[in-house]
Parts: sequence; structure tokens; C-alpha cells
Amino acid sequence: MKKMMRVFLVMFLVSLHINAFGQQRTLTGTVTDESGLPLPGVTVAVENTTKGTITDANGNYTIDLQEGENSLVFSFIGFESQTIDVSGQTSLDVTLKEAVLGIDEVVVVGYGTVKKSDLTGAVGKVGGEELNAMATADPVQNLQGKLAGVNVVSNSGEPGSGTRIRVRGIGTINNSDPLYVVDGFPMNNMSNVDPSNIESVEVLKDASATAIYGSRGANGVVLVTTKSGKEGKARFDVNSYAGVQVINERIDMANGYEFAELRKEAYENAGLTVPKVEMLDYVINNQLEGTDWQEELFNVAPIQNYSLSVSGGTESVNYNVGGTYNSQEGTIDNSGIDKLFLYSNTQYNFSEKVSLGANLSYTFYEKNNNNNNQYGGSLTDGLQMDPLTAAWDDYTNNYGKRFITGGTTIANPARIVDEAEHNTSSAHRLIANFDLNIKDVFIEGLAFKTMYAADIHLGKSKAYYPEFYIAPDQKRDKSSLYEQRFEQMDWVWNGYFSYNKDLGTHSVNTTLGAETQSFNYNAINATAFDVPFDEDLMYFDQAQDPEQKTVNGGAGKTTLMSYFARANYSFDNRYLLTATYRADGSSKFVGDNQWGYFPSFSMGWNVTEESFMSDVYFFDQLKFRAGWGQVGNEASVAANSYLATMNTGYTYVFGNSPVDGARAGALSNPDLKWEVTEQLNVGVDMMFLDQRLSASIDWFDRDTKDMILRTPIPYYVGSGRPARNAGTMNNTGIEASLTWNENKEDFQYSISLNASSIKNEVTSLAGGEPISGGNAQKMGSVTRTEEGHEIAYFYGLETDGIFNNESELNNYTWTDPESGSTKAIQPSAGLGDLKFVDQNNDGVINEDDRVKLGSAIPDFTAGLNLQMAYKGFDFKAFFYGVFGSEAVNVLKYYTHGSFSQSNYHTDKMNRWTPDNPDTNEPRVISTDPNQNSRFSDRHVEDNSYIRLRNLQIGYTLDEGFVESIGLGSVRFYLNGDNLMTITDYSGYNPEIAGGGDLSNGVDFATYPMGVTLTGGVNIKF
Repeated sequence: MKKMMRVFLVMFLVSLHINAFGQQRTLTGTVTDESGLPLPGVTVAVENTTKGTITDANGNYTIDLQEGENSLVFSFIGFESQTIDVSGQTSLDVTLKEAVLGIDEVVVVGYGTVKKSDLTGAVGKVGGEELNAMATADPVQNLQGKLAGVNVVSNSGEPGSGTRIRVRGIGTINNSDPLYVVDGFPMNNMSNVDPSNIESVEVLKDASATAIYGSRGANGVVLVTTKSGKEGKARFDVNSYAGVQVINERIDMANGYEFAELRKEAYENAGLTVPKVEMLDYVINNQLEGTDWQEELFNVAPIQNYSLSVSGGTESVNYNVGGTYNSQEGTIDNSGIDKLFLYSNTQYNFSEKVSLGANLSYTFYEKNNNNNNQYGGSLTDGLQMDPLTAAWDDYTNNYGKRFITGGTTIANPARIVDEAEHNTSSAHRLIANFDLNIKDVFIEGLAFKTMYAADIHLGKSKAYYPEFYIAPDQKRDKSSLYEQRFEQMDWVWNGYFSYNKDLGTHSVNTTLGAETQSFNYNAINATAFDVPFDEDLMYFDQAQDPEQKTVNGGAGKTTLMSYFARANYSFDNRYLLTATYRADGSSKFVGDNQWGYFPSFSMGWNVTEESFMSDVYFFDQLKFRAGWGQVGNEASVAANSYLATMNTGYTYVFGNSPVDGARAGALSNPDLKWEVTEQLNVGVDMMFLDQRLSASIDWFDRDTKDMILRTPIPYYVGSGRPARNAGTMNNTGIEASLTWNENKEDFQYSISLNASSIKNEVTSLAGGEPISGGNAQKMGSVTRTEEGHEIAYFYGLETDGIFNNESELNNYTWTDPESGSTKAIQPSAGLGDLKFVDQNNDGVINEDDRVKLGSAIPDFTAGLNLQMAYKGFDFKAFFYGVFGSEAVNVLKYYTHGSFSQSNYHTDKMNRWTPDNPDTNEPRVISTDPNQNSRFSDRHVEDNSYIRLRNLQIGYTLDEGFVESIGLGSVRFYLNGDNLMTITDYSGYNPEIAGGGDLSNGVDFATYPMGVTLTGGVNIKF
């Protein structure tokens, strides 16, 4: 019996084992991202248990499941987690979508990172994919309109011309450029960064965020983080596009017979003999069109870009290596740029606690310079050049000589274009950045990071101008050769400790460190004359006139030593406090002013973490922020500005003999110190509807103190003006952003809107005289900076129409209050001339009658970004608008002038004549006795605009098909930049940088911005 019982028990246990084995199954599969690339390190776990596994380097996983284990959770940092029912399945492939991080998004700040929910300062962030949408090698240009309070303007449409960025307005009359920090390396621009290698860009806007950078944080800080490799097999990313750029806009200039009619009339109105009248009559009678110089100059310019990157890694090393070649020809011949980027970002992980990073980048560019501006160049001269001059004279087999002789220096624009072939610049730039990271070695939560980086920049430029007949009576007598070379070497070292500790409801994060940086620069340039033209022998020793050679040079060195600290405290994720402090010592100053000290404080309140909000389901986040801080502007002063300077090149006579001498250039000022900006910021962050809708609003008040000016001194001192701290400026503004994200199975879309409004005021110039700027050549200075007004407002004469009849002309008089005598206010005016307003009622129209005519500072700016995706299709559109700003159209001085030495705008066909008295367009008259062309409100225009900045349509091939040919993903796309602009501005481009902040909004006839059309393909495998 016992034996039978034992047999029965054994059989029962065996049956249980067999039954259990039958109920266990193995599930396998692959986890990929939306582009089809495998994701290593994804956690695959049974829901509500600790049982799980992770994907291998190829994204593959295997997990054994027991009966009842039918729900798996797939999770990975940066991606949305998915919970999937796997009942009865033995194979399952999963695609994870990138997460809309929202509250948990990590934001880069100075010397560290912070979760967005813990952020107390004003910081904006743009992802690398969004930055890389446009067809440009300038990553700063792609920031335009993406962040509230960040104003980005292209210097011109010429390839490689650069971009100007202002964070929360113009903060000083000196240098308002922000500080750029690329992977922890502070520098003055980011032109060396490959746009395809950018992971993210954060812009620190308020003083509480920028104070950690102390003396260089006054104008905002742009933090650039480049891409790094992730653990897994090598991933290749190839992106290539090609297309064209064209200029659609044209300024309506007179053709040949229209010009001939106007030129004849201009001389006749002045009572002068009309030169070449027979030829003019022939042109008029035969309705000859002449040369359309804009058609001669503008062309269809090709653009191409090729990018390749390889990234991957193991537990011990991660890497991201790649490069980009970008070539963009200009829409005017012999302008354009070729640019090469190479980079390598590597991290060596010696253990979980020790790692070493090495980032290397190399940039090379070669550029043809068109150099078009108000003083000359192919485009400026092309709009002024008469249409009766031929671009090429077949009879002489040479460039056409100007029809108009005397009184102008306008050269044949076709010749200027060809000369640009020998006006080139190029540069090499190498940046090496090494960092060592140690964490949790001695104390848990304690980390140390040290970094050393060097930036070597070598460049040269060369320009050759041959002798040339400009007109039959005018010749450039001697050729000239100019060459410049420069070297720049900057390096930085920093080291800092950080400590993170969570104590229940209390959380502390501290940073303490030091930094030193050195800037070294030297340059030399030379000019020689009468150099024969030879493609291979354009050297200085070929000059036929060695006595006229000139050589100049310069060098400079500055250093900066710094100490910094930051402390973040959080109580129960509800109450947030941040304090920072930085001390900077600069070689630009001496004595007690050599060191500057920059504190900041900020706080935040996460209202949604309060218990009374537990039943308020509408808010996912409601956080109030407030911050105050002081930061400096070291860039506002040049090295050695505190020293007295001497200028050479002066000759004095002693004993009837000339002796070389010098005179004082500027007086010394050892009391010179930092410009300091103090800023108060108040903001609120909100999220609603499961983080689909987010909004932020910030108000700020920004005061710049101790602004460096060069104030007047008595003439008898015999020296230039010394630099001193004397001015103040204020910027106040409000900025807001709103974003909606929606994911509905196969359809996803997002809408982002941001807007900002900033008011600028120069509050003090220490009693000094107003500052003139915006030198518009023959019109003189057109901007004025004075107390109680915004910087660089437009300052000129006001007009009151034209004198349409004799009554208006005769009645515009002034009566002397003492003698009672009457005189004409504009004695040189005639019918059809402009009527200027006598503002001070003294009977004379002169500079004392100038008034404020407008400002380039807009009432507000806005950006709208739309993105949609449906299955394999995707669509992106970005609009940017500027509202309530004015600009000075300098070209109008020539194209709408009354004189006869250049071509006319077609507006002049509606000029005043005895047969056309009811018009507002002045007459033409060769001598312009009334000075109709002097700067007035007729040169100031509303340049508000709305522009479709970017439009992109793409299609990603079916994942199954792509995998069948051994690839991860393939996307084709069409892209358009600057496709449409709505504006009343009559110039080429309403987006105007001017020549600096004191020339803000002055359109110096710069190179126009074109429409760019490209098509491309992005392949990943």
C-alpha cells in the first residue's frame, strides 16, 4: 500500500511539473524608435512586478512568462512608456514614441541641469531637430521666432554674412551680443557649430539664470549642447539636400526711355543745357528699354548640403562622429560660401563613477565677398546706374562705360561683380574640449567635473582691384592688392564640485567652482598698388610702385579669472529657492575695479503640489516664479580702455623741417569699471489637459547701470574723449508662449505660439549731449540717442507735402516778431518741391528743425510654429512677424532724388509737373536747390511684416519595405525658406539689422534675402 502511495505521489508531482511547464512561454521581439532604429537598454517588465529584462545592443529582448503574466511595460528614458497586453503571444515588436517631456523635461543651465518643474529662472529651449529644419549653415539664424524675447535678425542675405541676436532688447549702446557657451566652452559666437550636430539650445534670459556667468551674462546666455552617442550598435545618419535660391523682389526702376525723359526734364527745370540731348531724344522716340541692371545682377543660385554621422557605444565608450559640407552660391555672381564641419564627441566610461569626455570640432570656410552697402557695390551701384549704360560693350569687347559723365563715382556693376572673384576670405577653426567627471566616489551625491578647452582660429582675406575706366572721363588709375591675416587663440579651464542630496521632503543641490579663460589675438594687413593682374602671381613683391606699400598690425590679450557658486533648495517639490554668486576678475580693468561681484536670487512655488489642489484636475502644473540678479557686460569695453593712448602719423615743423610726431588719442581713466545690469523677473508656468497644453508668461524690468560712454571734453585739452561710466538704460517687457501637442494614433500635431513686447529707454547720459549714429553717407547721421527716448530713434526733418501751386509757395513765410518783416521760409523752393516743417519757428529750415520720425524697436514680435504628421507624411510651417517698427530706406536718397546723376524709381513718373500738380511726388531738378533729398520722414517707412519663414513637407517610407532593404528609415522632404512676405516696406527686405545698435533699422542697401527651395533625403540605418 505504501509503495502504491509513493508511486501515486511521484506521478502527481511529475504531472504538476509537466502542467507548469506547459503554462510557461517565451516572448521575443525588437524595440525600435519611430524611425525604425533599434533601442538598446529598454526596460521590459511584467506589470506590477519586479520581473523583467532589458533590450540588447540591437534592441532585441527575450522574456519568460508564466500563466497570468499577460501585461508588459516597455519604458526608456526620453520615450513614452507603453503597457501592452501580450496574452497568447510569443513574438512582439514594439515601437516607442519620443516623449513630450513637459514637467519632467531636463533643461541645461550654467554648469549643470535641472528639471523644468524645478526651474526658477527664465529659460527657453529649442530642440536640435527644430533648429535643423531650414536650409542654412548658420544655427543662430534658425533661432528666429522660436523663443519669446529672443530677437534674431540676419545681417544680410549674402551667404555667410552672419546673424545678430538680442535677448530681451538692446541693453547698452556698446556690445549687446549674448554669451555663447558650446558644451561648456564660453565663446563669442557659434558659427563653428554644425547645425546637424546640435542636441538642444537653451537661452538663459533673466539675471537669476545668467548670474552664474557673472560679467558676461548681461545680454543673455545661449547654451549649446551637441549630440553624444548612446549605447548600442553603430547608427548611421545621412542627410542630403540640394536646391536653389532666388530673389523674387524687384525695385521698380525706370527703363531707358523713362530715364531719358526724367534726365532731360531735370536739366531743363534747372535751366541748364541738357548733355547728350540727341541721344536722349533718340532713346525716347524709339522707346528703348536699355539695361535692366537687376536682371543683369541677380541669378538663380544653387545650394547643397551633405551630412553624415555615426553614433553608438558600449558600456565603456560612447561616440558620435560626423561632418557636413555646405555650399551656397550667392544670388549675385561671385558671392557665396563653402563650409566644412567635422566633429567627434567621445565619452570613455572607466566605471559607473569615472568618465572622460573628448569633443573635437574643425570648421573651414572659404567665401567670396560682395561687400554691397550704401557706399558702393554691385547692387547699390546697379540701382543707381543709368539704364543707358551697357553691361558689356560688344564694340570695345569690354565693360560698358557709364553714359553719365562727371558728378558721380558709380562704376559698372557688372565689373564690380567680376572683381569680387578676387575678393575672398577663408578661415580654419579647431576646438578641442576635454572633461573629466567623477561622482559618488567618496560621498554619495558628490560629483566633480573639470574641463579644459582650446579654440584656435586662423584666417585670411584678400582683395584685388584692377585699374578700370569707370566712365570716359573717369578712371581708377592704379590697381591695388590688400591682404590680411589673423590668429586667435582662446583657452578655458574650469573645475567645480556639485552635491545632490534628498532628505525626505527636503532636496539640496549645490555647485562650487572656479574658472579661468584667456583670449589672444594678433593680425597684420598690408596694401600695395600698381600690381599687375595675374591669377598666379598676385603678390606684394609684384607691385610696380613699392613706395606706396602700407603695412599695419595689432595684437591683444585679455584674461578672466572667476569663482562661482549656486545653491538650489526644494521643500516637498512645492517651494523652490535658488541663489547664485560669481566673482570675476578681468585684465580690462585696474585697481579696485578689476573684480566684479554678481549675485542673484530666485524662488518658485509649485501650486499644483499643494494639498488644496488635489481636486483641481484642470491643472497639471501651475508654478509661479520670481527672480532678481545683477550681471555684468565685460564685452562692452575693449582691452586697455582705461589707459591713455597716443596716435602717430602726424607731422610737425621744427626749424623749417618736418618731423614725425604723435598726439594724445584718449585720456586715461583708471576708475573705469564694469557695466552692470540689474534685472527683476516674474513669471508663471502652466500645463493643462494631461500636459497637452502648456503656457508661460514672463514680465521683466532690466536696468543697465554704469554704461560706458565717451563724453565730451573741452577742445583745448587736445585729446580724444576718454571712456567713463556715465549712462543708464532700461528695458521692460512681457513675453508669452503657448503650445498645444496632440497625439491620436496615426495623427499627431502641435501648435506653438510665442510673442514678446519690449520697451527701451535711455534713462541717463549723465548730462552729456545726444549721440548721433546711422551714418547714411550724404544724408549724414539719421539716428539719435538721448535721455528719455529709446536708443537710436530716427531723427530728421518733417515734411508737409509739396508746393503744388503758387499760393502755397508764396504763403509759406515767416514774420520777424520784432521788425514785422516777412521772408520766405524756403527761399530756394519752387513748385513741385518738398515743404519742410519749421519746427522751431525761426524762419529757417536747418538741423534745428529735426524731430523724432520713428524707431526700429517694434511694438511686438511673434512666432507661430505648426507641425503635423499622419502615418508616413509630415508637415511643418513656421511664420514670423514683426509689428510696429520703422526703417530708414537709404536707397531712396538716390532712387527718389531730384537730381540727375543716377537712375530713378518709377514713382518719379508721377512727379509734379505743371500738367500733374495734384501729386505728392516732388519734381526732378538737376541742381536740387531745395535739397529735397536731405533726410526726412519720406525716407522712413513702416517695415512691419509677416513672413512664412519655413515650410517643409516630408514622407517616410513604409517601415517594412525599408527593413527589407536593410535600412532603418528613409524620409524624403521638400523645403522652402522665406516663401512669402507680407509688408508695405518698399525695399528688398523688411528684416534689417543695420550696422550696429546705433544704426538699428537703417537699411544700408544690403544684399537682399532670397527664397530658398530645396529637396532632400534623410536615411538612417
